[in-house]
Amino acid sequence: MARFVYVQTRGRENPERCFTVFFMATVARALDHEAAIIFTQTGLSIFEPGFAENTAALDGSGKRLTDFIRIAEDQSVLLYGCRLSLPLVHLDPGGVAWPLEWIGAADFHELLLTADRTVYLS
Repeated sequence: MARFVYVQTRGRENPERCFTVFFMATVARALDHEAAIIFTQTGLSIFEPGFAENTAALDGSGKRLTDFIRIAEDQSVLLYGCRLSLPLVHLDPGGVAWPLEWIGAADFHELLLTADRTVYLS
């Protein structure tokens, strides 16, 4: 079993790029690997109230970003939010409805050091 850490650096400015990280992480879990996602830079902006609920997948399935987040949650994908990115996206951690573990730079580096594979998505 491998440990994958995905780093999502894009958010509301590229909504079409917000789905892949959840798909990749849940596939890793389905293959019995560990998976975690770190949301940093503007990637954290997908957790602004209303964004995930109002962002539809482009595949015509009718699914919303919230569906992908819930599936990742159900598959025990670990979700991390970079505290240093909060001012960049004007987000208050108390306003985030999703269960993110808030991390700083040292935690971020520890997650990368302990991963078997790191994938950056932007």
